Amino acid sequence: MSIVKSRLRLYLNTDVILSLLTNESGKGENVAKLLYQAADGKYQVLVSEHTAYELLRLGVPMEYVNQVLRPLLLLNGSDVLVANSDIMRSAERTMRQYEMPFMRALHVVFAQRNNSLVLTRDIDFTNSARALVGIMTPEDLL
Repeated sequence: MSIVKSRLRLYLNTDVILSLLTNESGKGENVAKLLYQAADGKYQVLVSEHTAYELLRLGVPMEYVNQVLRPLLLLNGSDVLVANSDIMRSAERTMRQYEMPFMRALHVVFAQRNNSLVLTRDIDFTNSARALVGIMTPEDLL
């Protein structure tokens, strides 16, 4: 009987992707290290389509968004998650029940539905979502 080894699923929050783009205080290097480990099969990386929207809303040029998201799609087992009506309704319930912004609730629901750990450095996200989903910083995981 063979043993199937599952990989830890990492849902990358928008701030983590942004640090990769800006290499904020060297924090982007830590994210890059995790992505190299994912390429070696240690992790499965997940991002949502809403991450791209948030990056664009923050003023990141489309070519930079594409530059960072395209390689993520090439990682073995990585995926860009797309919301459907069920995800949106669940995020709306989470938003109301836990009094958090809708986009934060959407990230929580994506992570929950995909049994993944959220990678973020956003203290507000951590404080409001810790009871709902596993959360770590890239530095904690390294």
